[in-house]
Amino acid sequence: MDGKRKGSLFYFGERILLGTQGLVTEPHSHYAVSILVSKQSPFQLVTKEKETIETEGIIIPPNFFHRLEASHTEIVVIQLDPKSEEYKKIEMKDRYVLLDKVSIKKIQQLAEPLFTNTLNCQTARKVYEEILEVLGSTKSNKEWDHRINVAIKRIKETLPNPISLSILSKETGISKDRFMHLFKENMGIPLRQYLLWQRLHIAARLLQNGENLTTASHAAGFSDQAHLSRTFKKMFGVKPSLFLGGAHLSNVCFCETSPNLE
Repeated sequence: MDGKRKGSLFYFGERILLGTQGLVTEPHSHYAVSILVSKQSPFQLVTKEKETIETEGIIIPPNFFHRLEASHTEIVVIQLDPKSEEYKKIEMKDRYVLLDKVSIKKIQQLAEPLFTNTLNCQTARKVYEEILEVLGSTKSNKEWDHRINVAIKRIKETLPNPISLSILSKETGISKDRFMHLFKENMGIPLRQYLLWQRLHIAARLLQNGENLTTASHAAGFSDQAHLSRTFKKMFGVKPSLFLGGAHLSNVCFCETSPNLE
């Protein structure tokens, strides 16, 4: 593409709205649900089974191992918590969902301000919510075991301090083995990976507040900056520096979480 435009990144707690150009990742998987929509031309996802998916719009579930190749197009990325209320309203009948042309067109139009440097936290949140409205059904269709809800609450209250499997087993009233099985069944990823995912978000909030990468790494519970960088790359497929700003982004904003996004 000629005349590359810079994009924007908005971070709402554990939710992300990103518009960027030429995004290419290494193979990775993570806890979040991802919604990907191109602005100009199709992109490719290569799965763990070496299947190549070429599309202009897709919803991929948690723990979906893939490599993204979108080097020739602007792309819009939304990531959200699978346990969020907004995800409950998105129909996911298969292991991934290809978006129809009407939905893609609407999202392309809604996301245009991401590439014009005209959004702030409030207007970006409105774009985020409007995009999800395009994809949502009329009622929630997913439920999780209440014991996992108890565990998630305890995890978020405890981190970045260590939390043991023994404590979570006791809190939920089930054996350690049963808890590990139930957690993965409900969350889509193992407990250890979820804890790392939460620590990444703690580190991001610390960076938002002006901490440097080394300090944020230790405070979030990583052994050092290299550990944080490796975890970030494993879960997002790119280096932290690419995600938190650079030549391809004109705007990176860490926003307060809206009550209706809790």
